[in-house]
Amino acid sequence: MAKITYFAPDTDAYVESVMRHIKEFEELTGDTVEFRIITSDEYYSNQIQGYLAEEGGADVYMSGPILQWEHLNAGFVEPLDEYIAKQEDWYHFEEFIPNLINANRWSGKFGDPLGAGPVISIPINCESYNVAYNKDIFEKYNLQVPRTWEEYFETSKWIAENVEGARGFAQRGTTSWHTMFTGFATQYWSMGATDFDENGKCAIASEKAVEATEKFIEALKVSGPTEWPTQRWYELALDFCAGKYGLIVDSDHYVAYYENPEMSSMTGRVGYATTPVNAEGKSVPNMYTWGLVMNKQSKVKDAAWRFMQWASSKEFLVRAAFEGNMNPTRSSVWEDERFKEHVSGWGDFAKVSRKLAEEDGKILVTPTYKYRIVAERWVKALLEAYDTGKVKAALEAAAKEIDEIMA
Repeated sequence: MAKITYFAPDTDAYVESVMRHIKEFEELTGDTVEFRIITSDEYYSNQIQGYLAEEGGADVYMSGPILQWEHLNAGFVEPLDEYIAKQEDWYHFEEFIPNLINANRWSGKFGDPLGAGPVISIPINCESYNVAYNKDIFEKYNLQVPRTWEEYFETSKWIAENVEGARGFAQRGTTSWHTMFTGFATQYWSMGATDFDENGKCAIASEKAVEATEKFIEALKVSGPTEWPTQRWYELALDFCAGKYGLIVDSDHYVAYYENPEMSSMTGRVGYATTPVNAEGKSVPNMYTWGLVMNKQSKVKDAAWRFMQWASSKEFLVRAAFEGNMNPTRSSVWEDERFKEHVSGWGDFAKVSRKLAEEDGKILVTPTYKYRIVAERWVKALLEAYDTGKVKAALEAAAKEIDEIMA
């Protein structure tokens, strides 16, 4: 028997499920679990390494790409391959979607791709970026779901100019690093731009990057949120639930809000599609996972692994999906008849999001333990470009500073 400390953010459906059912784990194993929960804003800005370094600060914690790359470099990530090799018979690690496991394998070296190196996290939910659209608006005005980014921005403009009480497209803002990661990154990479070139130099001020960013900023001003620089993700999702937008490219796990009648007036009236395609006709959505990470500093690693197995088992993840934890990371959960029934009234959600999880979704950014800082500087440039209209100058200044950061 051991005492395990679990460290996680608030306002997270998965964390709430763990807290709700933890007595089950404790009765099964004799271990006890102590929760340390802090605000999402503090957690997502990665101001948590002091907690991870404390004696008893965390044995298992929530993290994901970008954040966990930073933790890995700082010595707070235990590689999991040897634990997976001695998994319990009932655990069935092979049921995890390979694309999502690859997103959580990395050597820790800048320039090395994801998918190589040890497993550093067990994914317990994932998000890729789909198109969600207001079916009431699209059906009333006979609009077509956009298949290119040009069509996406054109349709958004038409909605903003012609539909009373609605803006064209929802888009998260604020100074946080993930402002660049969701809809913007998906559009940016789809238009042929990238963050670093083959020589490791920052490429956000390249010709393609400037062109993609100019289109994004112009569209924001015409049909995006009226207060984009302060638009947080949570309020954005709720505004879409209230019918205030025609379109959004953001997390497909927002479905837990969209289809919840206690939170949404759009239940059953949201359409789902893959993201607009690139020049080759391919959808190129970015992706993110949240996962369970074992702290390398833990003194109870075997007990921590027992907890991680229970909290990422098929049965737990099925149950958590009914409690708002989307999207499944195991193929067996997608195939579970209970889950299929649960999502059967959500239109094309399951077809689209499973394809994103298994095939289309990729972490597009270049792995580096400095990426949070890189992304925050990039976001500062986006906000400056929005404010001043000087897109190229803002990106050139940011690219210069990012190269200095990387050096």
